[in-house]
Amino acid sequence: MKIIFLCGSLEPGRDGIGDYVRRLSGELLRAGHYASAISLYDQHVHEAYFGDQLSDSKALSVLRLPSVWKSSKRFARAEQWVNEFNPDCISLQFVPFAFHKKGLPYNMGKHLSSLGRGKKWHIMFHELWVGMDYEAPIKFRILGKAQQFIIKSLINLIQPRVIHTQTHLYQIQLSKLGATAHSLPLFGNIPVENVDSENCNSVTIADTSRSVSLVLFGNIHQSSFVQPFTDEAAAYAQTTGTSLTLVLVGRCGPEAEHWVSAWKAAGLTVEVLGEQSPSYISAILRKATFGLATTPTALIEKSGTAAAMKEHGLRVICAGRPWHPRTKISLKLPDGIVVYTPGNFKDCVALNIAPVSNENTVSFIAERLLSHLTINN
Repeated sequence: MKIIFLCGSLEPGRDGIGDYVRRLSGELLRAGHYASAISLYDQHVHEAYFGDQLSDSKALSVLRLPSVWKSSKRFARAEQWVNEFNPDCISLQFVPFAFHKKGLPYNMGKHLSSLGRGKKWHIMFHELWVGMDYEAPIKFRILGKAQQFIIKSLINLIQPRVIHTQTHLYQIQLSKLGATAHSLPLFGNIPVENVDSENCNSVTIADTSRSVSLVLFGNIHQSSFVQPFTDEAAAYAQTTGTSLTLVLVGRCGPEAEHWVSAWKAAGLTVEVLGEQSPSYISAILRKATFGLATTPTALIEKSGTAAAMKEHGLRVICAGRPWHPRTKISLKLPDGIVVYTPGNFKDCVALNIAPVSNENTVSFIAERLLSHLTINN
């Protein structure tokens, strides 16, 4: 099968969806299929770029179109690329803010229907609209209404054969727009390495019940639980004699300082490793006791970092901010996730729970995608 992926950016290590497209494309190429990718609103280039990007030793042909170009120019160039590649399917990897700085790509559906005229379409909704939670301010709810309109119009214009999303919540929200979305879980954004990376011994994690490490990596979201979580961790360490270490790795963002300062003030050990190679991060994850995530629980299925932690056999402690969907639905907690609430830290770090088993590898997801696309031809 020949598939061309459309996303916002393809800057390696700087865009989660671009990284996702590269890994998925690399797996398709390894399986003998053909894949290419276009970034339609790339803020990391100022001129069009055509070349190859590597994904696990496989070369993926990409076209990167700068966001500073007018939309008519970007989509005309993309249409030329699509016609030359002549794919069996065009896969749109949708995030509203990836295609417009304010999250309002109004004319996108019109441009795409022209770009892919006569082609089979697939949409993967990585994100939908803002303001779907009770906690959202009114300006987000207004923006979210506009984004709902754009998404519904987009679906009507390009008539995708298959729609996917990774969260149960998004499946329900799309069904309210009249669209049937199938589940396509996320694979981790860090490949599992079988050997330790060089120089990863800066973090020494003993495999005993008296030494526990929690790993935060990637962008850290705002959370109201930083202080209570830290206070309970300190109390647990004192009463049990357990050595607790918080390890931060990657570009964690400004929220990292809240965790670092709170952890240090409590007299607990902190390791701040900064940006590292995927193999280094994989080694750190394999040495850790638990993963720590700050994505709200209702959205944890869309976290590539949480998926990577699970792929590395870690149970993930979710300490995200309160986030309750305004749609009254019952959401099932994914396997391998435990939710922190003030007072339950001891339960979160209980060591007598079976190891996590995660089957949502990139090869499994690639096979599932192809199966759904083939069935719906």
